[in-house]
Amino acid sequence: MAKHFPIPMSPSQASHSYCRMCKRQADTGESWPRCTKCKTVAYCSKECQIAHWPVHKPICTPRNPEKIWAIRILNNNGRYRQGIEPAHYFRHEVVSPAIFRYGELCPVTKHIGIPLIICRDMSRGFPSSNNMNAENIGSNEIAVKLRIEDTANALAPMDWQLDVPECVVMREDREPLTMQLLETIYSFNKYLLSYPIIDKGWAPWQGLLNPSVWQYYAMKYYEEQKAEGRPGFSYFLPPSIVEA
Repeated sequence: MAKHFPIPMSPSQASHSYCRMCKRQADTGESWPRCTKCKTVAYCSKECQIAHWPVHKPICTPRNPEKIWAIRILNNNGRYRQGIEPAHYFRHEVVSPAIFRYGELCPVTKHIGIPLIICRDMSRGFPSSNNMNAENIGSNEIAVKLRIEDTANALAPMDWQLDVPECVVMREDREPLTMQLLETIYSFNKYLLSYPIIDKGWAPWQGLLNPSVWQYYAMKYYEEQKAEGRPGFSYFLPPSIVEA
């Protein structure tokens, strides 16, 4: 089988100061070379670039204002509880900016510094009788958890609690969204819901909605997934570093 290697890097395109794979920081005033095709990621070495290629390859395309990299969330019906990772239900997808007219903001993500827009795809949400199987039956529990409100009860709007179809989610800033980051945000929202939100005597759960709590959680989540050998979870980098 032929091997597929990443697009070569060019020193002339250097800009980012942190390696996307190992988090190594370049010397002061210097930066690592970026991928010459998409120019969105940087690496300190060819080894790091090759190691990160399986994660980066699906979204390695030049920036285009008319195309946005999003992720489709397939119907999942909470099957992650059976040992299936959330990312199993994610698919990279290119969408038009017009989708922003129909999408809704995920409120929690606004507070953590990575606002996400989510849009229900009613045309593909309900499988036909000829395609009815365990893989596509059920509501979209992952999408519902992403859409929880930042209000006192933390519930998703009622129309998001019943028979939610497949959804498409993207970053409001139109930066590429990786499956690893989306899974971590979803896991963070699940973690928040474990707080005694409606119990008396506890501080309002909204105090957890800040970049510091999120970044610490994400750092630990990436470390746990890396220890389990999952690709793409090398190191978590805050947006202020990744997009510098």
